[in-house]
Order: sequence, then structure tokens, then C-alpha cells
Amino acid sequence: MRKQFLKKYFWIIGFLLIAQLEGRFVLAQPILKDSYEGTARVAAENENYVVARKKAVSLAMKDAMSLAFKDLMGEEEFTDNQRDINNIIRRASRYVKSYRYLRALDDLEGRAGEVVLEVRFFSGAVNQALAGMGVIAGPVSEHKVMILMKESSFTSAPLSSFWDVIPISETQLAKNFLESGIEVIERERVRDTISESVVLSAIKGNVEDARNIGLKAGADIVIVGTAVSKLKRNNEKEGTKVVQVNISLKAVSGIDSSLIAAKSDFATVTNEYELSAELEAFDVTSQKLADFLLPSFHRYWERGGAQASVEKAPAAPPMSMTDM
Repeated sequence: MRKQFLKKYFWIIGFLLIAQLEGRFVLAQPILKDSYEGTARVAAENENYVVARKKAVSLAMKDAMSLAFKDLMGEEEFTDNQRDINNIIRRASRYVKSYRYLRALDDLEGRAGEVVLEVRFFSGAVNQALAGMGVIAGPVSEHKVMILMKESSFTSAPLSSFWDVIPISETQLAKNFLESGIEVIERERVRDTISESVVLSAIKGNVEDARNIGLKAGADIVIVGTAVSKLKRNNEKEGTKVVQVNISLKAVSGIDSSLIAAKSDFATVTNEYELSAELEAFDVTSQKLADFLLPSFHRYWERGGAQASVEKAPAAPPMSMTDM
């Protein structure tokens, strides 16, 4: 009995970093369990059980991630960091490695969809997120990403040089990656070392140029692409503007120039002010792209930078790039 106690005691001591950060103890790279169980029940509006189950899956992932954090941090630490944790949990799908149904029920009498999932998370990604909160020790990220977007905004004048202004899409994508604990290299770091022609070549699809950008920037993943905003409709009677944003991008390995992921997506937003509509459309589209890309990145990093297959998604509705 005493031997078992001592074994557990020393395991806990090894698990905790005997140091304090801002007056609280900090975990030293906690270890996730293999899987966590998440449960959710969602009302089926208009008896649409397909939509209800889809929403329930998303909520069950968040429930499982909440349990994972409580397991790693303990109830007290979890409660103390509730606000920051909620910001991570609301994007739980970014951290999901895989999941399977343990139970799926369409409750016709109660008019609701219910699911129970067994969820597995990317442990490195979860640790990065916790490190960003200061809950665990160690660097926020071992990996670095470079984002270079060519953007055409209908609310802005055409640029004379690629380096003149940081695009909205680039800023929004970087924000999403930073929130997930991934370090993003600022474009200013490579402005004097990489020519505009090399960047534009990479954006057009030259993966070797994308890799060269990564080597010079110190990034193991380089994201390049195009973004376009367009005023689709001006509803004068209603006093609103309808704006659409399309973003197409690809993620290339800065190690071996392999294509890690590629996706196009869009968002259409209505607002009284066209600039507000444009900014919101960029934000929504960037969030959708980040949700798609991040699991691909974590899989790539778990393989040690060896990419076996490319993650792709259906293209968004085309938008003319002639004005870029």
C-alpha cells in the first residue's frame, strides 16, 4: 500500500512544475487520456433531425473538451480560467483528432436529437492552447506558420506593391491561429529578404517558392492565397448592403514543399454599412478556413512533417480575380 502511494506521489510531483506563475501553480505538459466522452441533446426545430444531430455533434465535442480540461486542470483551476477556456472550447472541432458515435438517437416524442461521442484530441494542440493561457509551462508553440495573402478589397484603392498594406484576410487568419496557440510570423520579417515576384509565384501555385519563403522565414508551414471582397447588392429601400468575401488558399510544407491542405470558402453578410459588412464577411470566412486547416496542421505535425495526403475541400463559388 505504502509503495503504491509513493509511486503515485512521485508521479504527481513529476507531473507538476514546482514553480509559480502569477501566484498559481503551473502544470508541466499534462497528458491527455486516450479519449473523452461527450454528450449533447438539441431540439429538432420543425422536426429537422438531421440539423439537430449535426448541432448535437458540435456540442458533444465541446462537452468532451470541457471534461478533458477539467481532467487536466482540476475543477478549481478550470473555474478560475473559465473565460479563457470557453474561448478555446467554442472552437473545439479544431482540436479533434477523431470521434465516433457511442449513441445517436432521434427522439421523435421529445422532438430532439441526442448523441454520445467518444472524442480523441490532438494532445499537442491542446497543450499549446493551455500554454497560451499560462496554465501549463513551456512555449506557446513549437511550430511556426507564415501567411501571405494577395487581397482585393472593393472598399480600398488598388495597391502599387504587395507589401504596402497587411490584408484583412491575413490579419484575421493570423488571429485565429494565434488563438489556437500557433505562432504566426509577421510578414515584415521577410519583406526585405523575399522579392514580391517570389511571393506572387507562390500564390499562383509554385510550391518550391512557397518552401523557399518558409526556409527564409523560419516557418514550417507557409499559407498563400487570394482574397476578394465584392459588393453584391445595394438594398436602397432597406438601407442595407450585401457583401461577399471569397478566400482561396493552400498550405505548403516549408520542409519538403508538399501540399498539406487546400481550400476555398466564402461568406455573404448584410449590414447597414458596407465596410462593416466586409469586415464581418472576412472574419466569418477566415474562421471557417481556420477550422478546416488546423486539424490538417496538427496531423502534419504529429507525423513529424511527413505529409501522406492532401486535405482538400469543395471550392467556393468562383469570383473574378481580374481586378487583383
